[in-house]
Amino acid sequence: FLHYLLENVTRDVLEKGGFAAVDNKELHRLTRQYIDQYAEQELHNFQNRTPRFRYLFNRLRTNAYAIIDQVAEELRHSDFVPMAFELGFGGKDGTLPAVTISRPDGELRVGGKVDRVDGWLKNGKLYLRVVDYKTGKKAFDLADVRYGLGIQMLLYLFALQRYGGDYFGAAVEPAGVLYLPARDVVKKADRAIAPDKLAALLRGELRRTGMVLSDPEVLTAMEHSALESPCYLPIAVKKDGSVSGLAASVLADAAQMGKMGRYVDELLRKVARELGDGNIDADPCRRGPQESACDWCPFASACWFDEKRDKPHYLQKTTPEEFWQLVDEEVTRRG
Repeated sequence: FLHYLLENVTRDVLEKGGFAAVDNKELHRLTRQYIDQYAEQELHNFQNRTPRFRYLFNRLRTNAYAIIDQVAEELRHSDFVPMAFELGFGGKDGTLPAVTISRPDGELRVGGKVDRVDGWLKNGKLYLRVVDYKTGKKAFDLADVRYGLGIQMLLYLFALQRYGGDYFGAAVEPAGVLYLPARDVVKKADRAIAPDKLAALLRGELRRTGMVLSDPEVLTAMEHSALESPCYLPIAVKKDGSVSGLAASVLADAAQMGKMGRYVDELLRKVARELGDGNIDADPCRRGPQESACDWCPFASACWFDEKRDKPHYLQKTTPEEFWQLVDEEVTRRG
């Protein structure tokens, strides 16, 4: 529902001249129009739906306005413009080719869709960022990237660099990946908390996570106040004026972006090798005592893995310094 709203409302706003040209009254009219359209077309006007379902949808409907408002406010203060929605890689409906790894014994093709691609054209180069809407609490995590578990967004970003030039009509430079929270936020706070402090608390929960290019000009194009007081980007400005990434986020220069691309490519080649070799060992990952891959595995009832007997694979927390050292070692080893 939220993906549907964000895609359609944003597309209509762009046709009307962009978020800077559309006031909140018109924005809310469009939001209401697509909420009603979704309810009619996808939910058949709630026929055979329970009272609880109606209650939950109405709660989501209220939250949708706040999410649309936040996205609008971000893009009003950005030179990056949404250029594609639900952009497909590979498959029958793919606009761009699948990410492909060739082997002597076969070929691995990875396809999928990007929720949104934003772009900024500068000196003949098109800087692109991949935006993923997250209704849960998924955040960018270098530990995931290190172990090959969270590389989907990065795969798409570097596929855009490889294949996007012909589609968009300009040489593509990777500008980053961002997870955009699209969810209802509930925070515990003192009943007497000041409204401005509560607003700041909620803004912190809705700040994006991800990896972005550290080029000051690109950061400023993403968010005009990025180098003074960033509100949406996952970065912080220190007292000396330097910029750093916040928790669960990374700033990368152009050289590091290139190394990341090669590292992700090698991870995919490793996946292809293991698939080709028939490696289907039960080797589940754990981030800690409360979060295990086994909790969500559809094969759990057929798997003989026993966490009391067998040893799960614990993911090590990874700092940016440790990660880039690992990437440097991998890139050097591969030549």
